[in-house]
Amino acid sequence: MYQFTEKVAEQCGIPFCTILKHLGNALSALFEKLKKQFPPPSEAPGHEKRMDKMTTILDSVEECFLQVFSKLGVSKEFLQSLTGPLKTGVRYVAVTIGDITKQHPYLVAALVCIVIGVLLSQCLPAILGFGPLGPVKGGIAAWLQGWVFGGAVPAGSWFAILQHIAMV
Repeated sequence: MYQFTEKVAEQCGIPFCTILKHLGNALSALFEKLKKQFPPPSEAPGHEKRMDKMTTILDSVEECFLQVFSKLGVSKEFLQSLTGPLKTGVRYVAVTIGDITKQHPYLVAALVCIVIGVLLSQCLPAILGFGPLGPVKGGIAAWLQGWVFGGAVPAGSWFAILQHIAMV
């Protein structure tokens, strides 16, 4: 979505922040209406109903985009040439995820835990201020190093492990 919006902004000479502001307002209103489309998991629809709902939702999102960009002077035909393939891909991914979740809920839960674990292991060191060249000046890691270890960090300590992850 970001790349799509950026491409439209660039090709039409509209400031990116202007597009984001208009899209944010329009999508916020749209998502409030679409909340009613999603039943609780215990009442999840079958594949065909899921396909129909995703088509309806994506058509609504596309119409929202078309309205916003049309107001900003962008050609509707140009936008539809970009949104068609995007809608097809998003619908396929969303429905497939729904199908797999319905058929294999424990597998999906395990995969979500794995993804979260991988993301945390990759992002947590950076969030804490561990950089590729050492603790980032003024960051949490620099403060922790000074407070807990001073200038000498013991090999194999939790601090050294986090720093190693950030450097790798």
